[in-house]
Amino acid sequence: MSQLPAILGGDPVFAESLPFARPTIEEPQAVLKRIGDALESGYVTNGPMVRELEERVAESLQVEHCVAVASCTLGLVLVIQALQPSGPVVMPSFTFSATAHAAAWNAAQISFADCDRQTWTLGPEHVSGSPSLIVGVHVSGVPCDVDGLTKLAKESGAEIIFDAAHGAGSMTTTEQGPRPLGGFGRAEVFSLTPTKVLSGAEGGLVATNDAALAEHMRLARDYGNPGDYDTLFNGLNARLSEPHAAMALQSLDHLAERVAHRNAVARRYHDVLGELPGVDFQAVPEGATSSYKDFSILIDRQNFGCDRDEVVSALHAEGVQTRKYYFPPVHRQTAYKDVSSPDLPVTNELSGSVVSLPIWSHLPLETVDRVGQAMHRIHSHAAAIAESGRS
Repeated sequence: MSQLPAILGGDPVFAESLPFARPTIEEPQAVLKRIGDALESGYVTNGPMVRELEERVAESLQVEHCVAVASCTLGLVLVIQALQPSGPVVMPSFTFSATAHAAAWNAAQISFADCDRQTWTLGPEHVSGSPSLIVGVHVSGVPCDVDGLTKLAKESGAEIIFDAAHGAGSMTTTEQGPRPLGGFGRAEVFSLTPTKVLSGAEGGLVATNDAALAEHMRLARDYGNPGDYDTLFNGLNARLSEPHAAMALQSLDHLAERVAHRNAVARRYHDVLGELPGVDFQAVPEGATSSYKDFSILIDRQNFGCDRDEVVSALHAEGVQTRKYYFPPVHRQTAYKDVSSPDLPVTNELSGSVVSLPIWSHLPLETVDRVGQAMHRIHSHAAAIAESGRS
């Protein structure tokens, strides 16, 4: 194969496009059996499989309570509603917009904060003012500084929750040793959408050690109805269906091996890209484990030879699908144009330099090598690619 990049006329590394993400279903017949059992039971929503999922996830996360909901976003909305923040809700801007949407649906005062240059996550040093609620985010499965943020929240009198949409299977370090995400703050909220390591096709999970909050969430996901139709507050229809729970249960059976494989994929990406000038990686804190929901790299234009957008275009020509997570950052999105925001230099730098590469729970390591081949071709002709983009 010619070493000329496809964007300059060479043959693409992937003749058929390499998907950015692909759901993993190890035993489809077992999934269908669970769904069939759910249909035969007469329960199609919020039934015994949901209860089983909640119990098994609570055990896996080492928490007292798990409440299944229809989506991570709705879980966040209902948790924030329960906490009723009276002042600023501090959150990173380098996140998916749903983090902010959950606060906005509660008419909360959003305060965007910057993030760490190495881990890309919110730390206590980024929180200023007098927050009523702090929302930490585990970006791409990399745990944020839960101990530091929790200590700050306690000192400042703020509540703290975590957007753990990417966090199933991730581990963080504590004074007592490694612990799975899920048991920190008042609650942590996980996603079960198709691109997640733990997936039910759709859905979310609220993990908490607060019995009162868990009970509130069980009412909140069913309109705030305690069973007699005399609703106690304005909840939502946020119930999880039995078929979604069936898929999530089957996924949970394979969570550990999925995380192990994604870490192997991440190590392979480091091996094949680590010597390229101008390529940097998101750091995982020492002693922690990332689920690697995403695998993203930073492109330094000066050292690589062309910028992030030119790399994205060149990879597309090679048949490699990518994403620019997160561009634009939330504080620069149209929905939040009226939210006053301080200068967020690290967030702005990351959003203009990050490209997320394909990763799935069954992605062959040899495919990573071919993505590396494409990146090396692009780097070798970076000046010509940059020039072609300007012409």
